[in-house]
Amino acid sequence: MKALCITDCADRPETELFIRLAQRAEQFAVISNPEGRYHALLLDAGLTVIPLKIRGRFDREATDLIRTTLYEGDYDIVHAFNSRAVTCMLRAARGHRARLLAYRGVTTGVGYGKPEAWLTFLNPRLDGIMCVAEAIQRALLDVRFLWLHLPAEKVKTIHKGHELAWYAVEPAALSELGIPAGAKTLCCISRNSAKKGALTLLDAFDNLPADLNCHLLLIGSVDSNPTVCKRVAHCAHPERIHFTGYRNDVTQILSAADLLVSASESGEGLPRVVIEAMAVNTPVVATDAGGTRELVLDGETGLLVPQRDAGALAAAITQTLQDSTAAKKRSAAARAHIEQVFNAETTAVNTFAWYQERLDSAP
Repeated sequence: MKALCITDCADRPETELFIRLAQRAEQFAVISNPEGRYHALLLDAGLTVIPLKIRGRFDREATDLIRTTLYEGDYDIVHAFNSRAVTCMLRAARGHRARLLAYRGVTTGVGYGKPEAWLTFLNPRLDGIMCVAEAIQRALLDVRFLWLHLPAEKVKTIHKGHELAWYAVEPAALSELGIPAGAKTLCCISRNSAKKGALTLLDAFDNLPADLNCHLLLIGSVDSNPTVCKRVAHCAHPERIHFTGYRNDVTQILSAADLLVSASESGEGLPRVVIEAMAVNTPVVATDAGGTRELVLDGETGLLVPQRDAGALAAAITQTLQDSTAAKKRSAAARAHIEQVFNAETTAVNTFAWYQERLDSAP
């Protein structure tokens, strides 16, 4: 089998997947953005890497490079890992025999009434879609208009794989972020989006028992959201809420925190921050958003609450912090869950088997 993968700034799990696929394929190459944090790992592993930054769905230069690479290598499989790459791949591969595959990491955004979807995930030329969560697969199969729908055999769930060793870090010094000694620390990682549930979390934070002595770290670009900033100013204890902005040491902060809270109100795939918290033994309270429930098995690997329910969120946070013995038990089960179900080797085995399945289904 000859396979070509097209990505942008691949994260660590994607990078590791490419390295492991290269060990299995007769011929393997990656088209990758050289600005990516893990780009050097691909080179160090000896992979054939073609540098490219795809600037848009109609990037002619990128399309031409993909077409040249595809025809020169005569690849059997071409797998695009973001929507811009999918569009360029579909144009570049016109007339070629390769099986064209895509990657989907969220549950929302695909519909027959959306023109861009016809250029990507609903394009009939696409031969398969890899979903990182079962929730994404179900969401895609539920997309219908009259008689139009995605054939079930095209959509496959393959969880993104991790290795616990990637998250072996020294805990951060939370005092440097304004957390006083002895305080309970909650972490929430959020970009500047109402769909991440920051307002619901702040309502829940106001409802926590005062004797818990909780402080909240809001990590990410949420600090540029004026509505959130205004709400923080009107919280019962604004001095206990700390904006950190973007950080590249999130895993270290999570390792030092008492609890990760994922209050998302959007269609999550497999939230990376939840996986990171589980990998470093930090308890998790999360909303039932998209594929989160595949990570957070309620009462077993964390506590799961309904979306937009500040009361339920406050109750779950309080329960976790007041019963540390039960929380530690769930954290240990969560770490084992990541190791057993979401590991990198399983992802590589399943992905390669899916490639072969898609080849065998070719007319």
